[in-house]
Amino acid sequence: MKLTRQRRMRQWGEFQVVRTKGQSAAGKYLVLGMLEKGSATDRRFGLITSKKAGKAVTRNLLRRRFREIIRKHGDHLPPKVMLVTIARWRASQATFQQLEADWIKTAKRLKLWQEQPIDPS
Repeated sequence: MKLTRQRRMRQWGEFQVVRTKGQSAAGKYLVLGMLEKGSATDRRFGLITSKKAGKAVTRNLLRRRFREIIRKHGDHLPPKVMLVTIARWRASQATFQQLEADWIKTAKRLKLWQEQPIDPS
């Protein structure tokens, strides 16, 4: 799945809607916030990495890793969902495999994970 510009959340208001109206689940290295939307058919993703996660180099590395996880596994999520991934401070100490496993485990906890990839069309 490509993580195109249309699939990324960029405005703070979108993040706030997910936070206030959606559900969230915490993992060891991240927190996932989720909101199912009724009108649009496309998945939307957002990333939050605060300064607690580390310096700029570390935060950028975390963003790249989470974007790759979303590219790799985003097709396993339902088509009408807004998902925000928030990196915890421990995430900077984790390997890519640990982050990936924690992301999938947390998505399953939110009952978002589908074993078979879903065709976006």
